[in-house]
Amino acid sequence: MGHELGTILKVRQLKEVSQIPDGLKETINEFNLGDMEIIESSDEIIHLKLKGHSSIKDLLNKGIKTEGSFCAFEAGMLAGIVEHMVNIHCFAQEVDCGLQSGNTYCEFMIVFQKD
Repeated sequence: MGHELGTILKVRQLKEVSQIPDGLKETINEFNLGDMEIIESSDEIIHLKLKGHSSIKDLLNKGIKTEGSFCAFEAGMLAGIVEHMVNIHCFAQEVDCGLQSGNTYCEFMIVFQKD
């Protein structure tokens, strides 16, 4: 469901993979999807922190803990947004969930499929 939403949001079309971090941050801000910080970016991956997103923002600081990834919706949405911006197939995975780690953010890895 998140992936589908990401592919229908109105986003700025990009020509270069190097433009994705700024374009993604712009889209996240425009649609109030959270606060994003890029940890690492290359032509193969984007590693980012996302804070204040819908899956966990109201659950943090309530003593709720999970055993694994909880934010699959956001992972799918990030992949859908990126695919829509640059027309490159990718997948995204949550690599650290705030509900598991106790952090105020979740970390995601977006990986670009190579032909």
